[in-house]
Amino acid sequence: MSNIYYFLQLIWYQLTFKARPLPDDIRLEGQTAIVTGANVGLGFEAAKELASHELSRLILGVRDLAKGEAAKAEIVRVAPKCDIQVWQLDQESWASMVAFAERARTDLDRLDIILLNAGLKRLEYTRSPTSHEVHVQTNYLGTALLSLLLSEPLRQTAQKLGKPGRMTITTSSVGFIAPVRDITNPQEGNSIINWLDNPTSFVPGDSRYYLSKLLDMLWTRALASRLSASDIIVNTPNPGYCQSSFHRVDPNGDMFSKYLAFTTVEGGRHLTDAAVRHPDSHGAYLSEQRLRPFPNFIYSVEGVEVQQKLWDETITLFRQECPEANIEEFTRGE
Repeated sequence: MSNIYYFLQLIWYQLTFKARPLPDDIRLEGQTAIVTGANVGLGFEAAKELASHELSRLILGVRDLAKGEAAKAEIVRVAPKCDIQVWQLDQESWASMVAFAERARTDLDRLDIILLNAGLKRLEYTRSPTSHEVHVQTNYLGTALLSLLLSEPLRQTAQKLGKPGRMTITTSSVGFIAPVRDITNPQEGNSIINWLDNPTSFVPGDSRYYLSKLLDMLWTRALASRLSASDIIVNTPNPGYCQSSFHRVDPNGDMFSKYLAFTTVEGGRHLTDAAVRHPDSHGAYLSEQRLRPFPNFIYSVEGVEVQQKLWDETITLFRQECPEANIEEFTRGE
């Protein structure tokens, strides 16, 4: 898709589409949901909307506990009966993610909904404490690891209740204009992740953020092919371009948001819609609150090869850098 065509589509979408809230008759009594990146922006609004539909327990996964507690206080006002808990989660720390997942496994008697929404945007090369480029670490690797670690408690609840759990991974339509050359022709020993970690691969601006969203799409499809839809429905929605502190690092994007952006409430509705509705969305991309095709690249022979290579590299990386993570069920026979 050319950039011009993409931006014309984006403008049309932003001007003509109005996200719908969850229908009033959707009730989540008895259910437990985890929302990451839940203290601000779309994650906060999505968490608040889930809680307002009689959700019984809500886990806010946040890096800053004080900000998480402030978010909890706001959500309590609309859902006073919901058991809201604030858990620390840092997607730039392997240990933090493993501890978070272990807490979910041991402390929760059930887990029904997971919304993996935490992410960031930077315009200059930044290295994470894990030594990976920060978009690769937070937006992709952290999300991927959590999706593996949290699958088991989600599946256990699904099998106990006889209905699938839900896992939603936030992506963005910017994945349609991501620079695929960086993943189809990596120059660092033919490893996609090693090349993206190399500062010489980074072009200042927002293209690396775009690419991280394409990686999330590829991961969602790879993960879905390894999960049974009868146990876990995993999908990936585009919330559109939204007014949010997320864009504070990008003056141009922030200015654009003043004229065309959805509110954070509207953006959050895209996420809750994907997390609760669309039982036919396993392995699918959603935009405008309905199933849409992925970028053409993903369906190409080259895209299929990249998806498998990315999966293999990611699993190998987790085994080497986070051996305490129990991901063996996803690696048998590989």
